[in-house]
Order: sequence, then structure tokens, then C-alpha cells
Amino acid sequence: MVHDERIDNDLRFDTYPVPLDKVTAYTQKHSLKVTVKGHYGLRVMVRLLLWFAQSLSWKWAYRVGTGIGLLLYSVRLRCKIAMVNLDIVFGDQKSRKEKMQIYKTSLINCGRVIINYLRIPFMGESFWRENVVWKGEEILKEVMNRKKGALLIAGHFGMMDLTGGKIGMSGYPIAVVGKRIKNPAINRFVIETRNALNLGTIAHKDSMKRILDGIGRGEAVAMALDQNMKSKQGVFIDWMGRTASSVRSGAYVVKKTGAPVLAGYMVQLSPDRFEFVVTEEVPWEAHPDDLEKELLINTQLQSSAVQRVILAQPELWFWIHRRWKRQPDGVPSPY
Repeated sequence: MVHDERIDNDLRFDTYPVPLDKVTAYTQKHSLKVTVKGHYGLRVMVRLLLWFAQSLSWKWAYRVGTGIGLLLYSVRLRCKIAMVNLDIVFGDQKSRKEKMQIYKTSLINCGRVIINYLRIPFMGESFWRENVVWKGEEILKEVMNRKKGALLIAGHFGMMDLTGGKIGMSGYPIAVVGKRIKNPAINRFVIETRNALNLGTIAHKDSMKRILDGIGRGEAVAMALDQNMKSKQGVFIDWMGRTASSVRSGAYVVKKTGAPVLAGYMVQLSPDRFEFVVTEEVPWEAHPDDLEKELLINTQLQSSAVQRVILAQPELWFWIHRRWKRQPDGVPSPY
């Protein structure tokens, strides 16, 4: 295993799950730190939204989230992009009406993510214990106790960022690799909200050393594999039947550390009930004589694990982003 030998011994993890206060201290120490100057109006607005969301009952929060999604649907938010994406994946297998229904339900799920993001991170450990069913905890527990950390792969699916909260609030240290949001006030809010979930943030830019150090400490590192990547950061794979650029750092991390790989996601079952699922371990296919081939094949294996989750419940994926934007030289973008 690769790690920085200067890592504090008292912040290593020897067995899992660990006491929640230790995970919280770890998250506060190692999560990304940001400061904000100005933007007072926006910061006040965020506080008002937090107050409003947290004053709602579960039933009303569910209704408000649904309403947000229906509002987004009424203005056809990025509908053309979503239809291009749905055509790529389903072609003639689904009618236009069926694709529009997937698009609509996806936006409703997005609305519920928004309202839940303003509520759930501030509810404490009891919420995660009483309101979230965990399928596959024994898988994560066994994997983490191998003392090699873990790579948790996911997509913009279900409850998105909130997924990591079930892990962090159950005694397993975890951090997510995330891009900086351009607005500094919103960026800080997102990072602090993740911290409240015991979900640390690793800056996307120049993240590899921090990822390897975290794995070395016995941390789970979460990555979204469904993002369009720039040429220097990505590799071309098959994504739901069409070539797409995908992050390859996940395969690189596993090659360097031997960390096991799991896919995970969380969905909302009812106004106050959620389900968190950890899948079986993603296998590693070794090609010791060809490193590039090994990284490419295992990037595909990891991506395929996330795709299976999405295709099982396509209405919960974020269809409005340009997943297939970057194409090989000479191949036009579908957008």
C-alpha cells in the first residue's frame, strides 16, 4: 500500500466501524478548507432556505421536492440534452413518451435531492440509524477491515452526495472527490454540508496525493464516474453503447494501492424512508505486461458497474448533463 509515512498515527484506522466522534474529528482535519469574503446576500438567502427546509415535516418536504422537480420539468430544463442522451441509450427501445417520463421523473428526483440536501445533513446520527436501510453493510465492513481503504464508485444517481452520509455517519471514514463550484459561497456551503455528513471533500484539481494518503490511512474515497472528462484527465470507454470520455484515476488508484472497489447509491423510498445499497466488489483484471491496457480495461469494468446501477432505475439518473460531449478526434459531439 502506498501512503505518506508522516501521516499521524492517531488518525489511522485499525478496525471498522470506528466511534463516530473519531470519524468526525478525522473529517474536520482532512476535508478541504475554504474561506469566503463577501457574498453576504447569497449567504443570508442560503440560511433562509435552510430554515424553511428544516421547518417542514417529512410529508411536506417530499411535496416541496416534487414541486421543485415539476417546476423544472415545466420549463423543460435542458430537455433537448436529455432527449439526446435518452436516444443514445435507448434508441427505438423506448417511445418518445417513455423517454419524456424518464426525464420528468429524473427532474422530480433532482428536486427531492435539493430539499433533502437542505435538511438531512443537519439531522444527526439518529436519522441515518432510523430512516435509512442499509443493504450490503457486511460487504463494506469486510472490505474496509482488509486495511487497504476502499474506492467507492458512483454516479449522479439517486440522492447523489447524500449517499456518502450513510457511510460517514455509520463509523466509516469517507471523502469524495469534488470539483470546485464557481460561486465561493455555494462552494463553501456544499463543503460544510458534506462535513456535517462526515463526508470530507477532496479538491478535484491535483487530488491524487490526497487520495493516496487517504487510502493509506484506511479511508474510503468516493468518485463519480459519469462525468465528461477533458483530454488529459480522461480515457475513452463504452458508456451505455456509445464512446464517452471517463475518469481513469479510479483505476490508477487501485493499481497503486490495491484498494478494493465497490459501487454505492442511495434512493428515497417514501417521504421519510431511504435505502442505501453497496454492491458486490468490482473485480480487478491484471495485465502486468501492458499498463495502459490494464488501466483501460479496469476503468471500463468500474464504469460498467455504475452503468448497471443506472440502467436498473434510469429515472433516477441525472440525464440533463452532456455525458457524451467529448468524442475521439473526427467524431462530432452529439450535442
